[in-house]
Amino acid sequence: MKLALLWWLQNVVLLLAFLNNTQGYKHDLFEELWGLGKTETRWRSRRLLTRDLTMDEIFGYWQKMYGHWPSAAFEQYLAEYRQRVAGAGRSWGTPKTDEEFLDIYYFLRNRTQVPHAPGWTPERDKCGPVCHLYGTCNQELGICGCPRGRKGPDCATPVQTSCREFCQHDGLCHRIIREWCINECNGRGTCVGGVCHCYPGYFGADCSLSIDYDGGQGGRGPGATVLLAGLGYTDNPRGPRIYMYEFPPEMNLWSNLWLDRPLNVILWERLMSLGLREVDPAKADYFFIPGCGRGCDKWDEKFQFILTHYAQYWNRNRGRDHIMTHVGDWGRCERSWGDFSNPFIINVTMLQHWGMTVDRSTEMSHSLLNTCYIPDQDVLVPPMCGDLYPQFEYSVWHPNRKHSPINKTVLASVSGSICGWNSIEEPPCKNRFYSLGVRAALWQLRDTPGFHIAKRVPSMGQSMAESEFCFAPTGAGYGKRNVMSTTVGCIPVIISDHVTQPYEPFLDWNEFGVWIPESDVKDTEVILRGLTPQIKKAKMEKLYCAARHLAFTTVYGGLFEGDTGEFDAVATLVHILRTRKRHPGVPDHKLMEVDPEFADFMACKPHSFPTAGAGSAGSAEAVQPSAPPLPLAGITNKVRKTIDDDAYPKRTVTTAQWIRAAIGGHAGQGKGGGGSPDGQAWTPPSHLCLFNIREVLYAPHDAPDLPERAINESMRPGQCMPRNGYRIGVFPPGGSIMCPPTGPITKCERNV
Repeated sequence: MKLALLWWLQNVVLLLAFLNNTQGYKHDLFEELWGLGKTETRWRSRRLLTRDLTMDEIFGYWQKMYGHWPSAAFEQYLAEYRQRVAGAGRSWGTPKTDEEFLDIYYFLRNRTQVPHAPGWTPERDKCGPVCHLYGTCNQELGICGCPRGRKGPDCATPVQTSCREFCQHDGLCHRIIREWCINECNGRGTCVGGVCHCYPGYFGADCSLSIDYDGGQGGRGPGATVLLAGLGYTDNPRGPRIYMYEFPPEMNLWSNLWLDRPLNVILWERLMSLGLREVDPAKADYFFIPGCGRGCDKWDEKFQFILTHYAQYWNRNRGRDHIMTHVGDWGRCERSWGDFSNPFIINVTMLQHWGMTVDRSTEMSHSLLNTCYIPDQDVLVPPMCGDLYPQFEYSVWHPNRKHSPINKTVLASVSGSICGWNSIEEPPCKNRFYSLGVRAALWQLRDTPGFHIAKRVPSMGQSMAESEFCFAPTGAGYGKRNVMSTTVGCIPVIISDHVTQPYEPFLDWNEFGVWIPESDVKDTEVILRGLTPQIKKAKMEKLYCAARHLAFTTVYGGLFEGDTGEFDAVATLVHILRTRKRHPGVPDHKLMEVDPEFADFMACKPHSFPTAGAGSAGSAEAVQPSAPPLPLAGITNKVRKTIDDDAYPKRTVTTAQWIRAAIGGHAGQGKGGGGSPDGQAWTPPSHLCLFNIREVLYAPHDAPDLPERAINESMRPGQCMPRNGYRIGVFPPGGSIMCPPTGPITKCERNV
């Protein structure tokens, strides 16, 4: 009973920790700074409220940020609004609807004196004299952009909208905090429900734009649009120049942008802070289509808007110079658009986290496992979720390691759901597609000395940092363990055929990691034990540079001792776009050949450094016999002659055959071959099956075992018996991380 209670309490603690990491604390840094609650802040970073503000809190925040009224005036306004709420028969507390929220917002805004853009007058406003009271006028197009709950040419018409319809989560809609808006409105507007209500004359999603009415603000002449006028904004002379579309707020700002995959918001803000934003579309190298979170919609409206106002810029390259983000599990395959948008979506450069390039939908019985990524057009950007960054502090290169070293005590590890997201199910899995069967295959190594295979661990970052190798399986679609393991300093093990990895082909994942073909998954243990200390040392040296390319250190903060952030994930994306523009028509896998500066950047060294003669003649690698060339992925994958052969002609993999050739046939024999680091006796390597099953046969736990001869007769060539196939079937699934399957497996199909 005590053990059961302890197990229950541990799981509750893990669940609460997960919720806190993904959504923030009930009382967080925002509340501490603005006096909305007293608490000890655990995370020293910008965090967001997980609830809407009450009316008292709205008044308090407004007074500190915008009102600055004398105390008597503040108390007068507060009393006046209390009477207004009571007179309308409403209760005092948290606004319940968009209409109630806008009522208190406009009450405060219209009693606050706000500045206006230089040269702006009501007569010069393209939207007329009323728009600026309720919304923001796009001074280029003469369109009045409204916050959620208003519509019309001057935003004066109320419209019923719902929090659930646009924000996806209750408690994330009715906020006036400026941190909820893009670039916090640059101090030139107020934030209402995620929409910047710009001061008169300023416009744009972040109020960064205005008109140079008289030609004295550094623009292109009288009437030209200027960016951050008066704040000293300068263009990055190296480019690329990126034009950012300004859509009406209902197309991108009415929805909740602050989800758990913030790539869209990161780029929306960073492209300007890097000096890359261009306000003249005729001079742009690229066009950024902002406002796409996970459940991004309104695509038909967005492309119609582009055709109406910017058709010449779309047509000049048929959209190939247009960029959009898509951070869903399946990237392009996770459609959120109608047929009208298909010809547009197919041409844009997609920045996404999932990189499948071959149709495996029939094989996996899942329509979304299709050609979701277009090499030489899309860019596979490393994922960044809200729960990742705290784990990165376990990095072996983190400054904390000076006083808190981490020892690697495990050969290889992985933790997480095996058969489905957040599922306690164990193999044989009900679905065939999850993780392409890789997680279920790795589950068979859970009792193998030197391997730590678990469904849950207290700290994934620490578990990875203490391992030499970290399995990086996919999930329902994209996975984050490839980036996590690399960033904390654990050699990633990729077992995913035809799945592009982050920033591939510019990063060679088999150079600093281990890429095992799915057809060789049975040899996983042999391969990992066969990698010599010299090979692992060389991989770790390459891993440090790769980690710097995959981490968003200029967004969330530094992770590596002495790192300047010059090679981080945002900088890497910018360099890729810049190099593509510099060498049009050159496929990605040749860009580093034709551009030495880009090659030096990807090697994490300034261009001025010498590119030859590096390394010491007396290094461990120099005295080792040269290994044979690594096999190419194209000749080891089960599916042959695919787009990958052209897009990634240099993609290599590691096989047991190569290991034996490289170290003289002693692969997997423990000593000298990366054997069990915990000192346990070596055991013969096990053979794994991929559990992408069409059928699984069970042996009842009370029935005699099938003779090996009978099993072999029923198996087709290429099939294998999983480890521990004859376990009793009375353990409940999820009882512990070492719980066996609910029934012993007697057969699995390895052909996925």
